[in-house]
Amino acid sequence: MKRNLQFSCSRIHRLQYLKTSLLVCLFYLVFCFSISNGIAAEATTTAEADRFLKQLIGAEHHGMGGSFVGATDGANALGNNPAGIGIAKGNRFVIHMARFPRTVALLSKPNFNANYEDYSQYEQRAAGIETLNWAFPIGRFGTIGVALSTAHEGSFRRVNHEGKALNSFPENNLAIGIGYGLNFGGNTVVGFDAKWLRSKVTDTLGTEHFGRGYAYNVGLIQKFGNALQAGIVVRNLSNGLSFVDPTIPDKIRRDVIAGITYQREISNMSLRLGFDLHPPFRDGIRANLGAEVWFRNRIGGRIGYLRDTEKRYASAFLLEDATFEMEERNWKAEGLCFGFGARFGNITLNAAYTPQFKPSVSADERIHIVQGTAVYTFSIGQDF
Repeated sequence: MKRNLQFSCSRIHRLQYLKTSLLVCLFYLVFCFSISNGIAAEATTTAEADRFLKQLIGAEHHGMGGSFVGATDGANALGNNPAGIGIAKGNRFVIHMARFPRTVALLSKPNFNANYEDYSQYEQRAAGIETLNWAFPIGRFGTIGVALSTAHEGSFRRVNHEGKALNSFPENNLAIGIGYGLNFGGNTVVGFDAKWLRSKVTDTLGTEHFGRGYAYNVGLIQKFGNALQAGIVVRNLSNGLSFVDPTIPDKIRRDVIAGITYQREISNMSLRLGFDLHPPFRDGIRANLGAEVWFRNRIGGRIGYLRDTEKRYASAFLLEDATFEMEERNWKAEGLCFGFGARFGNITLNAAYTPQFKPSVSADERIHIVQGTAVYTFSIGQDF
């Protein structure tokens, strides 16, 4: 009996050691990805689809400042941290909709009289993203998820200047994906998803260009008791898009995010706190911080803080010359986020407000946002 007990204890210790070793190896690989990403993509302009792939989270997480790595689960995890797919307790279907306003930003510099004068104008066209995700467990073999995401930018066009039928948006993106998550050891969840991409962009001359490619996400969530979860994900592993014209930006940048979530039940209230970091900080600190409270599991409120940066190669209108010029500049979204939710039986509704991206300015520049400062996101989900 004593020998059997010692053998069992030894086996448990070996399994725990193996599990710890696997986690250490995974975190080491993620760290290497992070460092290599920072070195390889220092001055690379990314494709339009790169931004699209980073905006697939729903209103539930947007309201918490965009923090999701340690908190996401079920269908919400597709396209973000696929490890969360394995946490699904049942079939779940969600629809996410995001609306980005037309944004106009004026930049000014001191003139010869040391008075600030507008010299250039940036414009972001109105855009929208729609996502449909479905996750369904397959017993002890894990959970499978499927996803469809579309994005469109600019005004819908029926015909061009020659009278030819178009019936499309100037730019759009499409992603079709499948994911898999598995919970093993009780407290460790791993996941993977893959997406096929098609992207249409329009250059400054109005010519349309089509590119295609693939992108992959790999993630992990580790539970520490009932209250604490830590997660890490490597998003958008890809060789980029294939455009015929080599001048069209085609790179998709890897994104490494680490996050932690704390959740607790207090009487009739459920509390959740989330914090994410996006290393390495090439263009400044990128972080997400948020809190969520549900009362009687019926009405929920969220608040968060977002700070995100990205490098864009965008068209600027030079006011003095009345001409357009392509310019590479950092863009930043920073500020408070708000959200709320409501549950009616198996249906959950969520909405969120987040700040819009705007151009970063140098020490001698000032910026004035003429219009378009907020992004609104809506989600509806149903459990089966």
